[in-house]
Amino acid sequence: MFAFVTAAPSPDHDASPELRVEARDPADLCWQTDVGLGIDVAVDLARPQRWRSVAIARWEEADPELLDALIGAKARRRLGKLRTELLLSGRSRGKEDKSLVLASPDPWLRVAAIDALDRRLQLPLDQALVDAERGVARERAAETLEPGPVHERVIGEALVITRQAASGFADYLSTLADSATSIPAELYAGLERLVDGYETLRRTVVDGPEKELAKVGRTWARLLAQLPVVNRLSSEEADDTPHQVVAVDNDALTSLVDPRQLPARVVGIGRAAAEVRMEEVRLDEGPAVLVTVPAYGPRLPAADLADRLLVRLVDRKSGKVHQPAMLTLVTGDEAGQLGADSPVFARVVPLHGSSPEDLRADVFDVDSDVVPAQADSDGALLRARRAAAVLREWRLAMAEARLGDLAARHRRLARLVDVLKPDVPDTDRPVFDGGPTLAELADLVESPDTGHSWAATMQGPGECLVAELAAAHAIR
Repeated sequence: MFAFVTAAPSPDHDASPELRVEARDPADLCWQTDVGLGIDVAVDLARPQRWRSVAIARWEEADPELLDALIGAKARRRLGKLRTELLLSGRSRGKEDKSLVLASPDPWLRVAAIDALDRRLQLPLDQALVDAERGVARERAAETLEPGPVHERVIGEALVITRQAASGFADYLSTLADSATSIPAELYAGLERLVDGYETLRRTVVDGPEKELAKVGRTWARLLAQLPVVNRLSSEEADDTPHQVVAVDNDALTSLVDPRQLPARVVGIGRAAAEVRMEEVRLDEGPAVLVTVPAYGPRLPAADLADRLLVRLVDRKSGKVHQPAMLTLVTGDEAGQLGADSPVFARVVPLHGSSPEDLRADVFDVDSDVVPAQADSDGALLRARRAAAVLREWRLAMAEARLGDLAARHRRLARLVDVLKPDVPDTDRPVFDGGPTLAELADLVESPDTGHSWAATMQGPGECLVAELAAAHAIR
């Protein structure tokens, strides 16, 4: 891995970290997690067994114990030496070759991998289950630290996340208890692991009863008393389509959603059709377009996510970007008046003299720093959509296999290969940066134990989320 070092910060120093270690091979499935004290870590979901990057904002403020837990004492000492050498040389920036090796501790990689899946995985996941696992993973990572301020900070973060998820987690358990049907053994084991994590965190609270966390334990006890546990059998008639998106008219002006620009599970992303629709309308000040994009699935996104979506019009020829406008979530009869049979995000946007046919509508999150694609044919945009599709279908297929439904797994992967073929004529070229080739995906259809590295994406830190198993169970 390469290590990049900058000189000690000055008043006019830019926002770049003082030290950064990163892999240089291209990758499309990365996400960065803030672990506190000015340290950010990133993983690539195609290679979750190692760090993609580690960034340290200010070396003097970084806790040595946390760095040792994240990258190992040897790597920490080497980085410190690089920084000292740079300061003594009088240069402002330096670089070390790829001989630098970072430790890869599973508990911390798991924290980062769950955060990455939360951001990138376009599956109908129960957010409370995702957050419960995010919190429990942080508790497990805290076990690598000695008692002290850093340990307490990580445990405190775990408690905040699990408390916020407790009500939704308990509601899910209650729904299972009330369903009077059996659940697969793998899902049961995953839920039990999360409940155990909640109990561990509950015992860390010494200043009074922990009502939020205790509710999970009580609901789990009720579930144990009512629900049998079995291995699910294969069902040829099962509907394993993960989600639907709003249909658009053939004559409508459309644009593709860019999955790099916004969190997963906020807007619908189809397999082939363009999701963003533009219809010509008029405002008092002149011509405009009504932009609509479907919300994700039947469950509305949380307000803190729904209130962060914007749209900007991009000229396909010049690349000029119009002023962004905030999207509004529209439901019920109001959505029907817009021609949608499910909730949509919508906004009327002035054209300011542009022709609608020359524009692409780019939907993005307020914090996105990705430069908008100029056209739907943009290679990076199409590659990102293939990465999202492969991640979604591959992980759902493997979750189905974990629940005992190998037939559904095979069908899903076979369909994925068929969908990708028209866009990936070279079967020996990765379908996205860091991903498998089409030939390797075809091999994985019938051979889940293949030695290809893509099969390892579901192992160790990349192991199935409980929320993924729950989603596969619900689809069946």
